[in-house]
Amino acid sequence: MIELTLPYPPSVNATHRAVHRRVILSKRYRDWAFKAECAVAAQIQGKPMIKHYRLWIEATAPDRRIRDLDNLIKPTSDLLKSAGVIQDDSFARAIIIHWSRNPPAKPGSLNLRIYNAPAH
Repeated sequence: MIELTLPYPPSVNATHRAVHRRVILSKRYRDWAFKAECAVAAQIQGKPMIKHYRLWIEATAPDRRIRDLDNLIKPTSDLLKSAGVIQDDSFARAIIIHWSRNPPAKPGSLNLRIYNAPAH
């Protein structure tokens, strides 16, 4: 099992922007991804990449606004792939996500547990 704490990501709705008829990653997403990859590098320290996995996410929101939990899954999964923690997000066998019982706290965070899973 690998445990990680990441900064709270932008919603999947804020990860891309249309610029001159092209779709690009938003600056907000790129900034978050850089900070999150630095956080992963500081915490993982040479652990092997996981192929088939189960992901558990506990989210602490940055404020009390209404938010969709499922909008946190894709940015987090993509980040885990780009940071070399998982081989590809298509190998997820299960993803469990829930809000923390703690009250919202700026800047928000995600606590992750990544478990090896059978290939099936």
